[in-house]
Amino acid sequence: MVMAKPLDRQRSLLMLMIVQLTTNFRGGIISPILSLFVRSQGLTLAQIGLLGTASMLGWFIWEPFMGVIADRWNKRWMLAGSLLLTTILYGVYPMATGLGFFMVLEFLKTSIMSAYSIPMKALTAELLPSEDRGKAYGRYMSVIGFGGMVSPLIGGYISEVFGYDLPFYIAAAIGLVGMFAVFSIKYEEPESKSTGNGFGDLRSILTGPILRIFSVRGLFFFNMGFLHNFLPVFLNESPIYAASESQIGAFFSIFRFAGAAGRSILGDLCDRLGNKKLIIASLLGWVTSYLALMYTGGIYLMYFVGVLQGLSWAAADTSMMLHLISVMSKDRSGLIMGLYSEAENIGGLISTPTVGYLYQTMGSGVSIWFVVIALSLNAVYSVWAIREDPS
Repeated sequence: MVMAKPLDRQRSLLMLMIVQLTTNFRGGIISPILSLFVRSQGLTLAQIGLLGTASMLGWFIWEPFMGVIADRWNKRWMLAGSLLLTTILYGVYPMATGLGFFMVLEFLKTSIMSAYSIPMKALTAELLPSEDRGKAYGRYMSVIGFGGMVSPLIGGYISEVFGYDLPFYIAAAIGLVGMFAVFSIKYEEPESKSTGNGFGDLRSILTGPILRIFSVRGLFFFNMGFLHNFLPVFLNESPIYAASESQIGAFFSIFRFAGAAGRSILGDLCDRLGNKKLIIASLLGWVTSYLALMYTGGIYLMYFVGVLQGLSWAAADTSMMLHLISVMSKDRSGLIMGLYSEAENIGGLISTPTVGYLYQTMGSGVSIWFVVIALSLNAVYSVWAIREDPS
């Protein structure tokens, strides 16, 4: 197998960083206002839950197949194609009306982004150095996180002043910038691909440690359905917050800033303390943040919760990914990352419609308690599930 030279690896990581910077920036513009936009079109909370399900379904169907394709095809072309198609798709969002139209768009968006997320994760896993991996990954993700730090604030402000259409057009234009970085990647794909036959050798790949981190990640994603689809609505409509679009945008900017600032330190902590302790601490951090949202109030407290959630997200994402990299087979990185993402999708597919139904019929408190219980059980489960090599 022909491997990239050290200089090529450094350049590849730099180019991947730029691609993810632009992707995070445009995603951050949309994230705080998407659920508010569809809410303004007359959709109910239960229907927003269905949109989240359609979104997760796109990931669920396509990510495992994209993992197989990423092991066999040029990852750069996959990245470029997905960026181009999502650029077109973002331009269509302002024209959407009705539940069916939005469901189609959400399904198409995540289906296309499957061809982005898997090769991106696979290339990151392949290119990270084996020595001080946590430190390198933490700094890599910190830079990426800072790229999306101000975009939620921008998206919230623009939507409040100019309406909901303009943020989507800006996000579409930014996607084109990422394409230039993709084509600047000089790292060559290995000439000799893995001898694995698609999904045929799953038994040799799905070892006990792999399955356990998959299950922990899947349970963690019970949280994502509420965070992405209902938290902006909760902050906007709850009388104890009554946050405007700009304030919600600021909340998500704070969320991203805290995560980006913490990743570098968190990567070092993973090297020193191990991934297991960080995984458990991150889950308990999310539990604390949701309890604080329910039983306190006020805009400043909301911003403090944003800091706690940002740090908890960064800790979970960093420690879980580093643990996966430490136990995975590198020659099937695409397939393994596809299945890792599938574990996330299963958690999201179960959580999103459930949280939507509970929110619609029983109120926000019950839906948040559902997420709190799931995260608490996951923390207890992780004590047994995550096992690290003492060396």
